[in-house]
Amino acid sequence: MIAASDAYRMRGPDFAHLVIDPHIIYSSDASASQIPENLDNYAHWLMGPYSLDGQTFYSITHSEWYACLLDNDCSADGYASQGNSWVASSNAFVSHDGGASWQLNTAGGTHIAFDPGYHWTGTLAFQDTIWAYADNHTGTFQPTRVIREGAYFYCIAFYIHRDFTQINPSQGVYGAPVDATGYVLLRTADITSAAGWQAWTGGSTFQPVANAQFQTFSPQQNGSPLSAAPPQIIYDTTAKQYILIFTLFGGSNPVYYMTTASLATPSWSDAVTIGGTAGLVTDPAGNIVGFNDGNYTSIIDASSPGYNFEFTGGSPMLFYSTFPANYGGNNIARDLYRVQLSITYR
Repeated sequence: MIAASDAYRMRGPDFAHLVIDPHIIYSSDASASQIPENLDNYAHWLMGPYSLDGQTFYSITHSEWYACLLDNDCSADGYASQGNSWVASSNAFVSHDGGASWQLNTAGGTHIAFDPGYHWTGTLAFQDTIWAYADNHTGTFQPTRVIREGAYFYCIAFYIHRDFTQINPSQGVYGAPVDATGYVLLRTADITSAAGWQAWTGGSTFQPVANAQFQTFSPQQNGSPLSAAPPQIIYDTTAKQYILIFTLFGGSNPVYYMTTASLATPSWSDAVTIGGTAGLVTDPAGNIVGFNDGNYTSIIDASSPGYNFEFTGGSPMLFYSTFPANYGGNNIARDLYRVQLSITYR
């Protein structure tokens, strides 16, 4: 899928022969764009569809809403007002026709899977339009594909929480400090419903997301945390390990990976660079080497059994997107590339 608020898909017999299907599969502009905050139905990016039968697909989303919508001033300064008042959540979607069209999944009585972002309506923060002066985005961003272990379906998202009690507009303090950030592990026993998602709180303990107890974790290398961008996950059937890949925010970096034998009781290894990625030329003009969060790295193995690309047997591909404006193209279009990876087992 081409993940966007208006979504399309690429189709073909294999990953070497994909073409863009011109038929839109979901339009936030046409089907969402509801401004009231409690509806959680403004702009959706379909992330990691999952199927049990190859016909009906379920997906959680990266969903965006902006407090500036309530004040009708999101366009006053370009993207800044949206970005500064951005709340990211995840919602449930369903397709009954193999992914050709999508709609909100309300089978469990709600389409809201997890929404731990700050709620602005009726607050001092909204009254004082603090997004006009400082970055205050919150929530869960860009969840990975859904991957099954035992009786549960898991994903990992990037999380930002802020302490809005610390703002003081009368004293010129408009930025709520971040008091928790990193990756969060989430799971559900029923992928067909939005209800029932749980958040990892440490060890082997998970609590309902409504409890707002999200234990964050960050990739570590030599005892130091890395400023890791949103990740992607796959299960290696040979090593019997889950592999989480990611790159860093900004700059020019390698792609990293870390592993754990279980998601039910996660214990992550130190982060290790994927060989060759730090020096890989990632744009056609040869001007950019390495990766950052704008490349949206992903990992897929074409030989994965089933419908969901959860697995690799040792020969996955690394996918990434680029900004064509860096080499004379249309920045909105983006370009998608893939490189073959190989795994050495020790």
